[in-house]
Amino acid sequence: MLYHALLLVSTLTVSFSFFLVYKVAVLEDDINKLRGDISNLKPHSKESPDGMITGMSRTWERSKEVPSLNSQQQRQTEKDSQTLCSSTASSLRMKREQAGCRGGTVVQQSFLQLSANTKEQPFVRGNVTVIPWIVALRQGEAISSTGDRIIIQQEGFFIVFGQVLFQSPGTIMGHVVRSRGTDQRSTELLRCLQEMPQTNCANTCHTGGMVKLEREDELELVIPDRPQAQVSMEADSTFFGIMRLN
Repeated sequence: MLYHALLLVSTLTVSFSFFLVYKVAVLEDDINKLRGDISNLKPHSKESPDGMITGMSRTWERSKEVPSLNSQQQRQTEKDSQTLCSSTASSLRMKREQAGCRGGTVVQQSFLQLSANTKEQPFVRGNVTVIPWIVALRQGEAISSTGDRIIIQQEGFFIVFGQVLFQSPGTIMGHVVRSRGTDQRSTELLRCLQEMPQTNCANTCHTGGMVKLEREDELELVIPDRPQAQVSMEADSTFFGIMRLN
């Protein structure tokens, strides 16, 4: 009986030993596989933290550089804006100066104004009465005068005006402005008529208008068919003038 019990215990012990040896072998095999897996994963595990650290470091560096880059871009933008403004202002100033240079001849338009010559009296020539004139104002080379006539030196459009202060009582007075070209043909440009009172006989007759004239045209202001015309010879009362428009 005891023998059988000992034999059973021995058998169980041997079996358990074999089982343990098998388990140990299996565990060693699993451990070896695990070690192999760990050895394969170890570089990645090292690089991964380093990569994360490197990435975070680079992100941090970039985050620190962004304000610097933005500041540099802002300074560059401000510098470009100042350069553009300066260039624009300079360009506008040059354009104004060029316009001023070009406009100088335009602003300085040619004009001529004649005033009655207080030292002389109107005189009759044929069927018209002529007022003696003197130059009161003149500018430019497009217009000149000779005697009682205005001479056009450059063709173009002109404003012509004339005024006479009549002092003849009880009649209709007036004057005409006429031009004479190189063909010697006379053309009436402007006319003014004024009825005079019987008493306090002083009345102004004024006319003006725009006309086109050719070079060497001659203009004159005359009083037709009134040989006894009485005219004020004051400069602010009786005058004759012209201004070139272009």
